[in-house]
Amino acid sequence: MTTRARREREKEERRHSILQAAREVFLEKGFFRATMDDVAERAEVSKGTLYLYFESKETLLAHLLLEGLDALFSYLEEAFAPDRPLTAEERLRRIGWAYLRFFQDEPHYFRFLMAANGERFRDAVTPEMYQEVLQASMEGLNLVIRAIEQGVQEGVFHCRDPRQAAAILWALFNGVLELMNHPLRRDMIGVSTETLYQTALEAFIRGLRAPA
Repeated sequence: MTTRARREREKEERRHSILQAAREVFLEKGFFRATMDDVAERAEVSKGTLYLYFESKETLLAHLLLEGLDALFSYLEEAFAPDRPLTAEERLRRIGWAYLRFFQDEPHYFRFLMAANGERFRDAVTPEMYQEVLQASMEGLNLVIRAIEQGVQEGVFHCRDPRQAAAILWALFNGVLELMNHPLRRDMIGVSTETLYQTALEAFIRGLRAPA
């Protein structure tokens, strides 16, 4: 191995260890309470070294989000099953349950996603990084749009704006997950997360159906 190759490998290993440290710190302290000092200490690097790799806490979050969004898209794409002759309703249901299953399997990514919703995130990362996160986020939404468009083409759904309808479904998914993430709210609702999730999903699909 050449000296250059060894240095590149060492840099990649250091970058990976910093991201792992950030993941641990963000989960333990919460993103908003965590500091770059906390991450540097956990990664056992100086703060100066940390900033050589990641220019802000939000940039660290962006990289973790990209990991999560890539994994999420794998769940959703498998559920969408483009090569299978599924109906539009079947695709929407499969996408919905894949979304829930992913965040049950990887709950920390939902916390990271919620942390990135504020204006601070957009302003604190580079435009290029923000566009990368935005594009990765759109990949999953586009599958929902395609499923709704399929339903319109089949005459099953009545929908003038599939993109807006997909956004509403996405809001339903996230709303249920965020609501039921709190024990007090779960007790207020009185049903399981899965039950409320299914009710919301079926209500959305009924709303899309074209009049008989």
